[in-house]
Amino acid sequence: MPIYLSFFVGLGVYEILHPPFSTDSARIGDYEVKVETTPPVPEVGKDTIVHFIVLDQNGNPVDNFRMGVQIYYNDNMVSSFPPADHDLGKWDLDYTFKEPGNHVIRVDLVDFKNGGMLSYTFNMGVLNFYMNLFTYLVIAGLAGAGGILIAIIIFQKKLWPKKSKT
Repeated sequence: MPIYLSFFVGLGVYEILHPPFSTDSARIGDYEVKVETTPPVPEVGKDTIVHFIVLDQNGNPVDNFRMGVQIYYNDNMVSSFPPADHDLGKWDLDYTFKEPGNHVIRVDLVDFKNGGMLSYTFNMGVLNFYMNLFTYLVIAGLAGAGGILIAIIIFQKKLWPKKSKT
């Protein structure tokens, strides 16, 4: 029983710490660009914050960078954000996805050292019902564990009735 319960607790903790759909990083030229989202799994019609983190070769945030982004769905551009200056190695983009499925996020980073544009694409999964489904699965698992525990207690009382003193 503890193993059964620990599975669902572990699943929830893992999901929060290691989101599967929307965290990625890539080395682009002399930089590393990380993409993360809040919430960890973007849902259709809900506000999502896409975090872009730009690091130098030593893993330190870049003080000043210029970046633009295009978002594609089914090979069609659905949104574009022209290159703009950002500070402290981070840019938070508020966005609402309108369709479920795979979205491609193209990042265009201006390379101030060498001149020119560095580009890379990230894939991002967007779901319709993920958090609702995940919540229902965890509740069902815990209810199942509770049912098993109650059944064990009831059957133990029926199999081994208390001895009466006579």
